[in-house]
Amino acid sequence: MRWFKRGIMLLVAIILVAFIAAFAFVATFNPNDYKDQIARLVQDKTGRSIEFAGPISVTLFPWLGATLKEVSVGNAPGFDEKTMLQAKTVEVKAALLPLLRGKFEIGTLVLDDATINLARNRNGVTNWADLIAHQPSASSAAAKPVDGEASPPALRSLAIGGIAINNATLDWQDALTGQTLALKQLNLQSGAVNFGQAIDLSLNFSYALQDASLGALSGAVRLGGALTADAALQHLTAKSLKLEATLVPGIGAPAALPRQTQVTLQSPQVDLNLSQQTAVMPVLNVDLDAERGFGLTHATLNSAGDITANWREGVYSIKNMTLAGGIQGLVTHTGALNFTATGGVDAKIPPGNVAQAQIDLSHWQLESKPLIVKTTLKISGLGKDMTIKGPLSLMPFNPRELASAWNYRVPPMQSPEALTQCSLTGDLLITPVQALLNNLVFNLDGHALKGSVGLADIQSHKIYARLIGGDWDMNAYLPPGSAAKSAATAEQSAGAAGAMSHQAEMGAAGDVPINLPIPALRALNADIGLNFAQINAQKYQLNQLALLLVAQGGQISLKQADFNAFGGSVQSHAALDVRSAVPDWQLGLVSKNISLQPALAAVLGEERVSGVGDINFDGRAQGASVNKLKASLDGKTNFALKNGKIKGIDLGYMLRAAQARLQGDTAAVPAEEATDFSTITASALISNGVVRNDDLQAASPLLRVTGAGDVDFVLGVDVDARKVGKDISEAIFAGPNNTTVFQPNVPATGAKVIMGFVSDGVAPHMTGVGEKGFIVADEPEATQASI
Repeated sequence: MRWFKRGIMLLVAIILVAFIAAFAFVATFNPNDYKDQIARLVQDKTGRSIEFAGPISVTLFPWLGATLKEVSVGNAPGFDEKTMLQAKTVEVKAALLPLLRGKFEIGTLVLDDATINLARNRNGVTNWADLIAHQPSASSAAAKPVDGEASPPALRSLAIGGIAINNATLDWQDALTGQTLALKQLNLQSGAVNFGQAIDLSLNFSYALQDASLGALSGAVRLGGALTADAALQHLTAKSLKLEATLVPGIGAPAALPRQTQVTLQSPQVDLNLSQQTAVMPVLNVDLDAERGFGLTHATLNSAGDITANWREGVYSIKNMTLAGGIQGLVTHTGALNFTATGGVDAKIPPGNVAQAQIDLSHWQLESKPLIVKTTLKISGLGKDMTIKGPLSLMPFNPRELASAWNYRVPPMQSPEALTQCSLTGDLLITPVQALLNNLVFNLDGHALKGSVGLADIQSHKIYARLIGGDWDMNAYLPPGSAAKSAATAEQSAGAAGAMSHQAEMGAAGDVPINLPIPALRALNADIGLNFAQINAQKYQLNQLALLLVAQGGQISLKQADFNAFGGSVQSHAALDVRSAVPDWQLGLVSKNISLQPALAAVLGEERVSGVGDINFDGRAQGASVNKLKASLDGKTNFALKNGKIKGIDLGYMLRAAQARLQGDTAAVPAEEATDFSTITASALISNGVVRNDDLQAASPLLRVTGAGDVDFVLGVDVDARKVGKDISEAIFAGPNNTTVFQPNVPATGAKVIMGFVSDGVAPHMTGVGEKGFIVADEPEATQASI
């Protein structure tokens, strides 16, 4: 055993000598004396220069390592920055004894105050491309062992004490696109790195991006969590993952971006399998907070869901997704809106072929009390050919509750049941060209509208609508007592005196401007068609109402406004052209077999004229005020009235009374004053506001009346036509040439009949007098009264 002891002592002595020699070497070796040799070696291996402005220190035991101070690595030729990497401190060390056993136990890797400059030139070449070129090629790699020969022993494990990057700066300059990115105050801290064990990570930095399309963007990023990886770096698991980021737009950024946006993503666990190219996040929470963006003052959004992804197959899924958020700054009385949404997402996006993508948004429900929207949408293709389609339903709700929630007051209506039930269904279709809701069914209090609405052309914002409605009773939505007020207004109009003089006073007060929203009208692009089977309002009824509005480039045309009402039919059209500085107006009207009494009562509040009439008008005018429209009015008109009655005057009685007075007698007063007529016809040409009539004809059982003359809308003639006393000699028709006085004779009696009609019926709507006068014929002998 003595030899064994001596052998052990000899081995111990050799080890001691080796350690003494190693310590002596470390103590006497100065790596700073070899800076030039190290620099030449790096230059040969990488093609880059390296400078050591500070000292180099090395350690041997228990850690084999080196610490470099003030070190810099040169940039590739042709790039502006002199250095690619510059650091105040670089420290790398490994445990010596484990290294001898084939294990890497590396201490904390330290990089302090480093500046890294990355760049791409106008030719698309990066400043690290030459480093890749200096890597050993496959042909120069170590040869594979021959059959039967053992492979070189691999390092059995790798352990790193940690990573500490402190106050680093990363600058990216892209001369090809003009983009720049700066990461500043970059700090990365990690715990011990052992494959298969959790690694605590903490990363934070601020950033500033300058991009040609995005403008200037800046903010900060903070990331934390625990990362576990296998030795092959193919399976990664992150726990307690949390990402916080802010975004602040600067000069040139899209105007719609919020003034500041904060985003927080959290997940208890994320599993990545890089070999299978899959990711699983059982829960992902996203919180978004934005200030003053997209026309809003503040917006928040919270999202959660179970996410799985397989990017090799292009299959993605989000189950049990929930959204909750709030919006402030809306153009409403409350200015705020809170909402929640639930649903799922299933997507098939073939790698490298997003045009064939298929995404299903299944069973989504969006709720903002009292509104609930349900939909299931299918998205086909991503990019310029994307289409979205699927059913959409706005569940039944009470509009009054919606108004209350948004702090709006519903005005009083005739029916308390008005605006209490509403719903909508349809099929949504969005393509790169249009966005429509087809097969629409809109219900309001039992009334339905069906058809399509949306944007027929997204690029030009062309509004499109084709809607068909059934019977709509509008009385329920009118203010209480509307029908009674309408009747009272008609009675007051029937008995009013001096209406014409009042209107003349209003006209004399000055011109009335017509203020049009010219920019909005020029921007309007629309094609809207509405059809209703029946519209009821007050005691009136419109049947087969058809409206068609077309607008584009400042030309607004009501191509059709047709309906059946008052026993007849009305066909009309109108146009407004605001392309030039002076608006141009057009109006056309064709009405047939209109019952005069209800029509006049509805339009003018006048109920004293009955009968049936045809009225036609076609006119055009230019201007932005009432007087200018009058002065420029051109066109033509005609009417034909038949089988009617004028209440308030009894021509027969007046003739009998005049005859009786001539004979010194009196005539019996009838129970109702009214004059029947069989026909009244006239046509007129309008030029520069002057209406010219040459063919007025009226016939009654007692009289035949003809006339001709001009009415000048521009002069605003003051017509004073009023009823007077029983003495016929008091009848006066006054105009600009106030020289016409009627004498007490039979022709003047006929003239007073006309005056009565003018005073109470026609005069309120006239601004001129006849030029040639009226001809009054008393059958069988004709006499004339010249006006």
